[in-house]
Amino acid sequence: MTAKQKLNKPLVFTTTFATYSATHIIGEGGSGRIFEASDDTGGICAIKWLDPAKATKEKVKRFKNELQFCLRNRHPHILTIIDHGVFIKGEDNSPFYVMPFYDGSLRDLLKAGVSPNKVLNYFAQILDGVEAAHIQGVVHRDLKPENILYAAGDDRLVIADFGIACFEEDELYTAVETKDSARLANFQYAAPEQRSRGTEPDQRADIYALGLILNEMFTGEVPSGTGYKTIAKVASDYEYLDSMVEEMMRQSPEDRIDSIEKIKNLLIGRKNEFITRQKVSELKDAVVPITELDDPLIADPPRLVNFDWDRGILTLAFQRPINEKWVWALQNMGSHTSLMGKGPEAFEIHGDKAVIEAAESQVQEIIDYFNGWLPATNRVYERRIRREKEQAEEKQRKELERQIAEQEARQRVLKNIKLTK
Repeated sequence: MTAKQKLNKPLVFTTTFATYSATHIIGEGGSGRIFEASDDTGGICAIKWLDPAKATKEKVKRFKNELQFCLRNRHPHILTIIDHGVFIKGEDNSPFYVMPFYDGSLRDLLKAGVSPNKVLNYFAQILDGVEAAHIQGVVHRDLKPENILYAAGDDRLVIADFGIACFEEDELYTAVETKDSARLANFQYAAPEQRSRGTEPDQRADIYALGLILNEMFTGEVPSGTGYKTIAKVASDYEYLDSMVEEMMRQSPEDRIDSIEKIKNLLIGRKNEFITRQKVSELKDAVVPITELDDPLIADPPRLVNFDWDRGILTLAFQRPINEKWVWALQNMGSHTSLMGKGPEAFEIHGDKAVIEAAESQVQEIIDYFNGWLPATNRVYERRIRREKEQAEEKQRKELERQIAEQEARQRVLKNIKLTK
């Protein structure tokens, strides 16, 4: 649990529909404070507040960017904002937002000690959160254990502090140029390119920090220079991670692993089955696991919305176009009843229309039978799509495992075989 400082008098934060009473300071940085608070119902939450005394135009902009990003976030490993508003005191107006109350941070977990067997499970959560941000065009630039929050209830890590927190680039440059060691300690996870003016750090800066964090999660130490404590020295079963960490924290960003996807592929290739590949869901406008069904015919299953009958031709209309796999599911749904000669195989289906010859006396029965087929057809379709996605993902994972095995075999040969005895 993060240390708390009790306020002499509660601070009241008001939004359009709620009032929050802050009772303790649980975090403080270069731009503001984080409070423990309670809402109207007595529920515990946290409030991040931008101190007006420190609210430069740049910090206000950063706070706004962070607020907007987290407001639209629906990823389980990125901070979600519950509410937000403006704190008014005298002539000062300062923004704040409300977020879930977390039990601590990754720093607290590291202080307590993390079992080597749990490190990669936690690291996978961190990768998911950072990758989801990258996919949406957001680079964190200040990844460190203090900015990765921990929810004990579901043993979950969440990436926080997008934008302002304690990290300001001008502060970093000043600390470097004046060799202020006390302040530089706050930036020990910053990539080398973040310590030089005139550069624009990209996602590779986050990957540098992730390499440091992964090594620290195993060894308890942040790598610095050469000769740092490696993972192999404390957890020999995970020795294979050392080469990956070395690639992640190379001094030049051009020499580093340049995407979270590549890190995940290396881990998947080592049979870490809990590592999840991700994609953008167009239906949900969110980053989701690659195996999640993202199909409009599953999200909104086909149903009849209209029909027409003209000169012996019955036309049924769906609410959206269907595809060949759905037609296959209709024709392979299993046992069903139908009017003689008017079963699923008798329909011509194109786009959002199903057409069949029908006498006037048959129209109602055919529509009733067709409606009766839809639930089973939609279930068969979903099962097929799910199976195909799982098979494709399994094939990809096996291919990654094969590639890693081949690389290891080559390395063993090059290391052990000699031209002469």
